[in-house]
Amino acid sequence: MPKETFYNLSEEKRQRIIKAAGKEFLRVPLTEAKIANIVTTAHIPRGSFYQYFDGLDDLYHYFFEIKLRGFQENFREEVVKNKGDLIETWRQIAKHILEHVTKSKNAGLFQNAVLGLNNRGNQNIVEDLAILYHKKSQLSEEYEDVDFSLFKQENSIEDIEILRRIISGIIVQSATIYFAKKGTDEAVDLSQIMDQVNKQIDWLKYGTYKEKTHD
Repeated sequence: MPKETFYNLSEEKRQRIIKAAGKEFLRVPLTEAKIANIVTTAHIPRGSFYQYFDGLDDLYHYFFEIKLRGFQENFREEVVKNKGDLIETWRQIAKHILEHVTKSKNAGLFQNAVLGLNNRGNQNIVEDLAILYHKKSQLSEEYEDVDFSLFKQENSIEDIEILRRIISGIIVQSATIYFAKKGTDEAVDLSQIMDQVNKQIDWLKYGTYKEKTHD
């Protein structure tokens, strides 16, 4: 996250830095991005960059958090809309995320980000892209409207977090498949990818084995 000095800047200067970061992250993946290009485009001294961020990764995570913040902010609203069904909430969010990252004007940014994951195994980046991340201090509040009676067994917040990470992985993997095929000019159909996402989520929701009957 940015340092306090970044938030003390004028809105105009903060937006200039974020816009410059977007230009660089659209040009190349994170592994090839240069701080020098960002500070030059933003018209700030290189030394000032480290007054605002710990490094390029820090800016990168913040940049994508801004780009995808709406999905996180609408999480509780989606839970209520789906009558407390957490899995269906995540299914709808996954659909919206994949449509956004592949079809929006920012698709090039997300393509560089997703395809760059294999070169830089950073779990925080995965969390940022999947945007199912919730701060630990807010977990109880975020899950307040979830109907936990829908689950076969009692689950703790920690158990739900394991499930969330599985869903996050499905989203990132699906986006990776989409962009990898697109990069080779192979015909790619987002609806087919969503069919696979739904199948995987169904496996999580309903299980793969028949329930045994006990005498």
